[in-house]
Amino acid sequence: MKGSINNVKALECLPQTGVGIIYSPAIANIDLPKGLIDTLEVEPQTLCIRNADDSLQIPVNVFEQIQALPYNKLVHSIGAPVGGSLTPKRDQLDLIKYSANLFNSPWVTEHLSFNATTQFNTGFFLPPLQTERGLELAINNVTILQKEIERPIAVETGVNYLKPNTKEMNDGAYVSALAKATNCGILLDIHNLFANQLNGRQSIVDFLKEIPLEQVVEMHIAGGTELNGLWMDSHSGPIDKRLLSLTREILPDLPNLKAITYEIFDSYIPVVGDPVIISEMETVRDLWESRKIRYKAINNEQLPKAVYNVQKLNQEYQPAEWESLLGNEVIGRSSASEGTVQEERFEVYQKLIKEFRASMVARIFKLTTRYMMLVLGAEVFSAILNHFWESYPPEQLSYKEAKNFAKYLQKKEYKLPWLDRLLRYELAVLDTLMDETTRVVEFDADPTPMFNALSQGKLPETMGALGEYEVEITPETSNTDWLVLDHA
Repeated sequence: MKGSINNVKALECLPQTGVGIIYSPAIANIDLPKGLIDTLEVEPQTLCIRNADDSLQIPVNVFEQIQALPYNKLVHSIGAPVGGSLTPKRDQLDLIKYSANLFNSPWVTEHLSFNATTQFNTGFFLPPLQTERGLELAINNVTILQKEIERPIAVETGVNYLKPNTKEMNDGAYVSALAKATNCGILLDIHNLFANQLNGRQSIVDFLKEIPLEQVVEMHIAGGTELNGLWMDSHSGPIDKRLLSLTREILPDLPNLKAITYEIFDSYIPVVGDPVIISEMETVRDLWESRKIRYKAINNEQLPKAVYNVQKLNQEYQPAEWESLLGNEVIGRSSASEGTVQEERFEVYQKLIKEFRASMVARIFKLTTRYMMLVLGAEVFSAILNHFWESYPPEQLSYKEAKNFAKYLQKKEYKLPWLDRLLRYELAVLDTLMDETTRVVEFDADPTPMFNALSQGKLPETMGALGEYEVEITPETSNTDWLVLDHA
């Protein structure tokens, strides 16, 4: 691909990878019928951990196991979003390139969003500033990826829960200008566009009229849910029938479409069950096989037209100013800009980020968080989490979020008999997972009854006897499932 990555003609020559699904261990464990899927789309950051010195560690054996699976592979990065003022970091570029080369990924996709300001991480992908200056930064970031990765880059069309700002470009115009300036591919996330239209932004039809359809190389499709009157890109299960109908109409107009990928968060897979996943993949397979057939929607529920209610923050911003303002709002801090008005839709981002941060802590400190909830009650524990979030900005990595929560608890010195014991133990487990060093944790009471009870979601009926006890923690007995760069 060298020498041709900036040529739109190169997109025509990309191989078809067909029907795909986002890879996760849960997906790998499903007994998928032979021939149902062609491709695994891999988010390399979710497979890696950070060393004690914060350097990125690539588990080569895990990557090679995925490479050995009998499917095509596509690299879908979540670590170098191109929609902000921060340029991709060196370790992320190296990881993406390593993954693309190992998997022989025909193209690489990345998000047209931002998830960090110059001061802090936001803990979530947020919409970029769609102005000329914001466009210049996105063009620069895409160009960096094209040069460094040496493969075609496709940018993903994002979800945006905010009302439009009339000082910005339309969603379609912004994506179009970026694609034309860089000759990059477009990852058309049709569910994101569906959510945007339902939530009052640009309609899918108007969006598609503005973008260069010949540059669409891949489509993402997913299920969603409603929250507080808004349609959420929750990747939570079956594809909406209205979206399926719209997608069938759109597919024949995408001459260079090479793949359709179904997205579902791995946490929902046990909830919906393997049969539903298989059924959804059969639906996606049908979309792919009939993609060139011209359909006209029959009995399709009418989607609301874009209403273009303007956000209250309807003024011109510089990219860094917008990122700081939006970032501060969605993590629950006061805006740094004077004279601004609270945008009610910020509350949606705040809720999503809080849920995500809570899950990060609970996944690592399972025993500690269960103990606190059982002793204090959910309402008090929620108040503690809220105060913690006010004190510490989000982290993109689970272990960093957990470390900050541990620091917070240690400073507060809550008078709960087993809190310090459980926290010391789970911090030791975390440290052992990070540096693979065996540790011994001392207890002044037998921890077995507490461990056993908490694993069942309850407090022990009888506390362990006082005495001198030791628990040895080794890398072999630790669970590293949660030690990932989380999808934000």
